Amino acid sequence: MNESVIQKVKSFLNILQDGSITAKLSSGIGLELALVFAGASQPEAITRLAIVGALNRSDYKYIRRKMGATLQELDLSKAEFDNDRLHTKAFDKCTALSSIILPDTVIEIRKKAFSLCSSLTSLTLPNSVVIIGDLAFYRCTGLISITIPDSVVEICFRAFAECSALEKVVIPDSVAKIESAAFGNCTGLKTVIFPETELEIGNYAFFNCSGLTEVKIPKQIIKIGEGAFDDCPPVITVDSDNPVYYSEDGVLKKKI
Repeated sequence: MNESVIQKVKSFLNILQDGSITAKLSSGIGLELALVFAGASQPEAITRLAIVGALNRSDYKYIRRKMGATLQELDLSKAEFDNDRLHTKAFDKCTALSSIILPDTVIEIRKKAFSLCSSLTSLTLPNSVVIIGDLAFYRCTGLISITIPDSVVEICFRAFAECSALEKVVIPDSVAKIESAAFGNCTGLKTVIFPETELEIGNYAFFNCSGLTEVKIPKQIIKIGEGAFDDCPPVITVDSDNPVYYSEDGVLKKKI
C-alpha cells in the first residue's frame, strides 16, 4: 500500500497517551484497518474509544473480540448505525465497559446489544430510542440506574432481567408494553414507578424482584400478565378506581 493511503488511514485516528482513541470511519475503512495502519498493534490496550462515522458488523465483532475485556469507555455520540438501530449483540460480553454515550439518532437497542456488560453502572438512553430489545441489558449486574426516555414505547423480553444491582425504575408515559420477564430477577430493585396511562405488563415481568419496597398500580393499568409480581414482597397497592385489580395484604388480586 502506498504512503499516501497509509497517511490517509493514520489521519483517521487520534491516539492519545492515556489509552484513548478517536476513530473516524468511512466507506471501505473499518475500525480494524484503521487501527492496524495507525500502528495500534495492541487493541487490548485501548481503554477509551470514540467512534465517528458508520459502524459495520465487522467493527462490532472486532471490538468484542479484541477489546471486550479491557475497553472501559465508549463514546458513540457521533457514530452511525444501520437504519439507526444498534446491532444485535453489538457489545455483548464487553465486561470492562463502564461508560457508554449513545447518539441521539438511535431508535432501537437490539437483542443482547449490551448483555453481560457487568461493569456498566449507569446509562441514560437518548430521547430517540423507541424500542429496548430482547435481553438488551440482560445480566448487567453492575447496573444501578437507567434513565428510560419518554420516547420508548416497548421494553422487550428480559430486557433488564437479572440486573441485580438496579435500584429504581421509572416507566415513562410513552411505554405501552413491558414484555415478559423484562425486569425478572432484579433482586436489588426497590422502587418501580408506573405512569398513570394505559400500560400492559407481561407475564413474570417483575418476577422475583425480592427487594421491592413499594409498588403502586394506577387505575389505568388493566392488563397484567400471569405471575408478573410472583416472588415479590407483599408491597403492592392498587388505585381504588382500578376496574380490574385490587390488593389484599400487599398482594395483587384480580376482581371477579
